[in-house]
Amino acid sequence: MSAVSPLRITRFVRLPRHAAEVWQGGLVRLPVWLEHGPDGGPYRPWAAIWVSLRTGSLHMKMQPESGGHDPDLALETLLEFGLNKKLAGCRPACLDVADADVGAYLVRALGDEQLTFTVSNDLRAIKQVLAHYGEAIGGEPLPPDALDAPGVTIERMRTFGDAAKRFYLAAPWRHLTDEDLIHVEAPSAERGLQHFTVLGTAGQVFGVGFFESPDDFEAIQADPDPETFVQARSRWAVWFGPIQAMSCGDADLWEDHGLAVASDHAYPVALRIGGPNVTITRPDAGVLAYLEGLLLALAETTEEEIDQGRWSRQIHTADGLNTFTLCIPELLQPLDLPADGHGAPRPAQGGRLPDRRSMERVMIEMERFMVRSDFDNLEQANQAMQERFIGGTFDEIPSTATMPLERAQDLVYRAFEARGRRRTQLARKALELSTDCADAYVILAEQAADPKTAHGLYAQAVSAGERALGPLTFEEQAGHFWGIVQTRPYMRARFGLARCLEELGQVDDAIGHYQALLRLNPTDNQGVRDILLPVLLTASRDGEAKALLEQFDGDISATWQYGLALWTFRREGDSKLARDQLRTAVRANRHVPAYLISKAEWPGPLPESYAFGSREEAVLCAHDLGDAWRATPGAEAWLTASTPKAKSSTRRRKAVRR
Repeated sequence: MSAVSPLRITRFVRLPRHAAEVWQGGLVRLPVWLEHGPDGGPYRPWAAIWVSLRTGSLHMKMQPESGGHDPDLALETLLEFGLNKKLAGCRPACLDVADADVGAYLVRALGDEQLTFTVSNDLRAIKQVLAHYGEAIGGEPLPPDALDAPGVTIERMRTFGDAAKRFYLAAPWRHLTDEDLIHVEAPSAERGLQHFTVLGTAGQVFGVGFFESPDDFEAIQADPDPETFVQARSRWAVWFGPIQAMSCGDADLWEDHGLAVASDHAYPVALRIGGPNVTITRPDAGVLAYLEGLLLALAETTEEEIDQGRWSRQIHTADGLNTFTLCIPELLQPLDLPADGHGAPRPAQGGRLPDRRSMERVMIEMERFMVRSDFDNLEQANQAMQERFIGGTFDEIPSTATMPLERAQDLVYRAFEARGRRRTQLARKALELSTDCADAYVILAEQAADPKTAHGLYAQAVSAGERALGPLTFEEQAGHFWGIVQTRPYMRARFGLARCLEELGQVDDAIGHYQALLRLNPTDNQGVRDILLPVLLTASRDGEAKALLEQFDGDISATWQYGLALWTFRREGDSKLARDQLRTAVRANRHVPAYLISKAEWPGPLPESYAFGSREEAVLCAHDLGDAWRATPGAEAWLTASTPKAKSSTRRRKAVRR
């Protein structure tokens, strides 16, 4: 801003001084984030605020442009405050500021030798002003700051920040997933801090999430809707994110005091959040030191220690030396024990179906049984099959695997029903038996923490599948691959590789794999076409999209019907045919337009299953086709103008592709 007028300073120093006047304030960042700062990133605008601690009067002036710490703004606002008779009309005896340099600058600029200033770490009046401002802008109270909690100091936050940085850089989510419930056996901790998982495998939320008990964890596994998770009860967590995801006080703490941070997207926040009113609590000094030690223990943990199931670390925290002993009970069980540790597969939680891939083991055992048996007639064969395979659990069916690849595949079927780190252990054990086990690489790729690692594993899976099947299988069985159970690991591997390539931006390569999968299996049991059509449309490969639409012209799914309408609009614009096809699509699922044009949001993760015409199908359709609609000029406006308000539908047919 421009220099302060000397005339205004002269007028100010002629004002009477009020001996009881203490003005608290200075330069502050406002509790609001703007998108584009001086460096192109988000920033919080500066303002100068002065509050009379005697009268409660206040005056605030914002920095007129995106800029930094300007003491002249504090001076200008101070002059305006004093010269305005309705606000003050006098000079203060003392200034209460957070920054000693600003206080000294103001005294020098005013040339007032009798004016004093004090430096306070906690400007309560200013915090109240900012809280009211933030609530007015955001529509809800500001969350508490870390320093608001009992016993928490800047130095304690500094040691916590150092631990959080080490944890983030160590990236323990490379070896642990949110399915690995870790028990803290030592030190003792309050309920709610004894059981946790490491977050980050999915690449969306990074940190540590705590649970009240193992039963609480299992309940979340059964219903992973984040809204349900938060509202059920409050839980502790340490999350990492951009600085604008922090409370404003925390952001100031990191910026003003240079606390450690691993990256621009790794500012740590420790809090307890949840309950019916979604309250937020910050950890006191004791809990903060406990979290500091836990993060350091995880940062030092090796993959070998995790696989042992129990490990310990001596850690120095703000409260001194402490021993952290961590345990994953499932990993203490022998590797050859079935999923629940008692000889039976883990029961599905909350009605969730077991992994369908594991059911292939029964099909393979049936096939081997028929090959190795000699029956006089079909009736005798059916009777024998009933006696051997019907009525018991999958695990009760004895394995007849003898060859290394067969035994490896048996381990993989168990891995499909396992979770977390146990799944990785079983997949690696399978590869020790046979490096041609494609599904073992698929599992490791699914557990990978980043797309680049997953890509390498999927590529190895494809190569393993090719070796296991041999070139003759590709020559003789192309066209009905899925009907041969032994080809399915290869098909899964190639599908996973294609999805990974798409995520990495190698769209043309991904399309080539999708099209190859459809040549091998034109009946498309994997649902490749639902992925390929949106990719072709987004890539403007409309000729190939049309061929695909014609190949599966009997498909009644929402993705197909809305994809066909979009293809026609791209070719003909707002033609009668395009409108007719859009009406057909709306009849197939009336909910899709609201999700495609972002008028409706789906809470939680994408649905795992759907019925034709349902909102779940609409969400998946909009997710798949959204980029293609947005990439088509005029398509969203045409959709909005051409679709009437939806009427209720009673069609609820289960959509299952086999």
